[in-house]
Amino acid sequence: MFIENRSRCVLLGVSCGANVADYVARKAVEAGKLLDPVKVVAQVLLYPFFVGSAPTHSELKLANSYFYDKAMCLLAWKLFLPEENFSLDHPAANPLVSGREGPPLKLMPPTLTVVAELDWMRDRAIAYSEELRKVNVDAPVLDYKDAVHEFATLDILLKTPQAQACAEDIAIWVKKYISLRGHEFSY
Repeated sequence: MFIENRSRCVLLGVSCGANVADYVARKAVEAGKLLDPVKVVAQVLLYPFFVGSAPTHSELKLANSYFYDKAMCLLAWKLFLPEENFSLDHPAANPLVSGREGPPLKLMPPTLTVVAELDWMRDRAIAYSEELRKVNVDAPVLDYKDAVHEFATLDILLKTPQAQACAEDIAIWVKKYISLRGHEFSY
């Protein structure tokens, strides 16, 4: 694909990479003009790895439903987050924590969030999207039925109808943020 204006950047992250994408988007907003000519115009969060100390409905219902169980994920956070003040409400793990560091949510870029019906982390991702919409950020949620965490990126699931639809849906949404009037691209 040829894009004439390379300064328009869309961040995309999958699972824990979605946490990283959101963190980078926050830092890009804080940096403002320091990043010129690069501008983060949108982000795509595929089944973000968001957690928190207060369990959500999906965490209670689906925590041990398949190979990505809550115990394994908590171990991952214990290995990643600072040991001295370990908290699942650290801003890297929970973007909805009160006193969230970084810019106000209203300054965040448009954010497409992909969730799976059978993913125990889905509720917090949906809640984050809802908070973004409350401050007028374009933040739709694509919710895929009968899908699990990593349904659109795990090799064995790439040919499923949900994964195929997800890829198309993301492409359509991203296109509107990287295309400039008169400079649309095709793939």
